[in-house]
Amino acid sequence: MRILWLHQYFSTPKGWGAVRTYEFARRFVAKEHSVDVLCCGGYDEWLQEEVKKRGFVEVEGIKVFVSKTKYGSRMSFIQRVCSFLKFMSYALWFVLRNGRKYDLCIASSGPLTMAIPALAGRWFYGLPYIFEVIDVWPDSAIDVGVLKNRFLQWISLFVERKAYRYAEAIVTCSTGMTDRIINKLQGAMDVTPEHRSEIDDFAVSSVSVGKKTYRIQTISNSCDLDQFKADSVVRSEVRSQHGVAADKLVVLYSGAMGVSNQIDDVMGAINATKGSADIVWWLAGDGVRADDLKLLEADGRVKFFGQLSKVEVARLYQAADVNLVTFMHTPLFYENSPNKFFDGITAGLPTIFNRSTWLNPWLKAFGCGIVCAGGSPGAKIVNELTSLSKDPRRLKEMSMGSRRLAESVFSRDLVFEKYEELLDEKRA
Repeated sequence: MRILWLHQYFSTPKGWGAVRTYEFARRFVAKEHSVDVLCCGGYDEWLQEEVKKRGFVEVEGIKVFVSKTKYGSRMSFIQRVCSFLKFMSYALWFVLRNGRKYDLCIASSGPLTMAIPALAGRWFYGLPYIFEVIDVWPDSAIDVGVLKNRFLQWISLFVERKAYRYAEAIVTCSTGMTDRIINKLQGAMDVTPEHRSEIDDFAVSSVSVGKKTYRIQTISNSCDLDQFKADSVVRSEVRSQHGVAADKLVVLYSGAMGVSNQIDDVMGAINATKGSADIVWWLAGDGVRADDLKLLEADGRVKFFGQLSKVEVARLYQAADVNLVTFMHTPLFYENSPNKFFDGITAGLPTIFNRSTWLNPWLKAFGCGIVCAGGSPGAKIVNELTSLSKDPRRLKEMSMGSRRLAESVFSRDLVFEKYEELLDEKRA
């Protein structure tokens, strides 16, 4: 099957973005599909340099076409919108010129603008597409308060409805996202998903609305078992490099440092542990709140690394003890499928969340995570970290549970089987 994958934020492990598309695409290639990817290279500068040589980059058998569109986590709302529209235009032109030669298109959102070229391929050439919901746009942008204009909200919601309407299948990254989309399609007044208390088997959901039957498949973010595997040698090297003793509890926060990441909870926890010499903080990432976190380096227990490649971040995970994941406390962020969580459990790190999450059933079943929901989550995070720093046996048990969860449920190869089954259905 000839696949065209539209994903503005595509990144390889040499970049600092999520590698979901890269990992799935190279597995499709290994199964003898051909995969062409359109991206902007904003999260992987290596791609931008390589594409100058022959117009595209070939990596692991994937042919990657990189536009000149710029994108960065510190862009203003207007700059981001301009970036989205510019890349959408590039992708639309590519589809209009080349859409006939593909058998399937996968359009990954956010941004939601990726639906436009996918719809164009569907309407002009009958090119079927899978609409992959990585971020619940426009709900997330509206919820955070960055999409305030009523007209832009209406346009976004209109495009979202069309994207679902004409898709061969809808792929989501979490059970919460799946529930939200089902509620929307059924016209529910409140689309906030119910919090699940049981483990989901990720079966395909079929939703009939009028004459249309929608197929929705949860294909979560997942774990690269070899890259993030615990390594005692790496652990010693990295800790020694940064002057951290073997008996210190290292808490790692990695990834985006933006408005939606509730950085105040991170800062509150760091400040509240000033009297705890046994707790060390490592911060790796970028975003509009990054400078606030960098100021905390004045405290000798805090190390700010800035934006690192996936390979470099993996070494930090291998040397840390606890993974911290934070998001805004509004209901929508219950659905997030954070890559940092999956990287963490792969390295055998227990995870502390500052809020409720769709992953809670797995955290309980494998004893590998703590949810600090409700009021004063920052204070609760501190209490949990203090407890873990004094209880190495519990920390070890949670670590073992984390790795078991990565291997038995969220291994990239296991999760890929769901995607392969979906494509086999389309091919049949």
